[in-house]
Amino acid sequence: MFIMSEILVSVCCSTFNHEKFITKALDGFLMQKTNFKIEILINDDCSEYNTVSILKEYNKLYPDFFDITFQSENQFSKGVKPFAQMLFPRVKGKYIALCEGDDYWTDPLKLQKQVDFLEENKDYSVCFHKCKIVDENDTEFVSDTFNHLEEKDYVGSELLEKWSIPTASVVFRTEYLKYIQKRAVTPGYLYGDTPMFLTLLENGKARCLTDNMSAYRIHSGGISRIASKKQVIALYTHYQTLKRDFNGKYSKIMAKNIGGHAFGASVFLFKEGHLVKGAKFLFISMFYDRKPVTDFLQESF
Repeated sequence: MFIMSEILVSVCCSTFNHEKFITKALDGFLMQKTNFKIEILINDDCSEYNTVSILKEYNKLYPDFFDITFQSENQFSKGVKPFAQMLFPRVKGKYIALCEGDDYWTDPLKLQKQVDFLEENKDYSVCFHKCKIVDENDTEFVSDTFNHLEEKDYVGSELLEKWSIPTASVVFRTEYLKYIQKRAVTPGYLYGDTPMFLTLLENGKARCLTDNMSAYRIHSGGISRIASKKQVIALYTHYQTLKRDFNGKYSKIMAKNIGGHAFGASVFLFKEGHLVKGAKFLFISMFYDRKPVTDFLQESF
């Protein structure tokens, strides 16, 4: 039974230069209809444009809903994980819901549905759902990215084989934060979402709901869309860390992922004129998985 005076869900939102998108995220939080109390924690990672003024205006309009931290220096560029190290230490709820500032929720009953499931199924550590994919103008992409998702339990290998958990779809139990935060500071991880989800699976089961209740946004300024020599090398290190971590449980599947990424990195580095680094990653790709190279050669010749 829920006690309305107690916070049951902590909504955690990380944002950076999302002035064009942040209102959709904030409106998605405000429209939630629940029979329990929520808190909305936001971390702005030193945005350069109008994101800060929008957040301050919403905070003025809804002073009892938001708890916003404004960073004076960008922390992600220093290797600090926005969720695990800047937002999670502030949570008060039994459950945590995630959403980045350029994504948004589309169903007013999203939190209620997911909390109801977790309350009724104590052996599950995390619950997620399907989502749509939109561009920077909110136009929906025709995409099969998440069409494979079914109403069922998912294991770690499935999450690594094919992208299955949109961040804005996740609700999980706060009791596992200590394990997530410990893993977040493991050297080598570029992003915190995949190791976080795998950590949750070490402590319980993961269930996907087929209701489409959020939107994942693809745009030119997204962190995952930024390509540079430093970025491709950091992502390679991230995959290698996943391969070694979790007692090597996912080493086989990560070896295949490393092969594919290394080939893509070699092509990018060659095009950018980094010939030595490009040759190194081509060799790495051949070592782990020759299929990307042979497929490329067959298509080219």
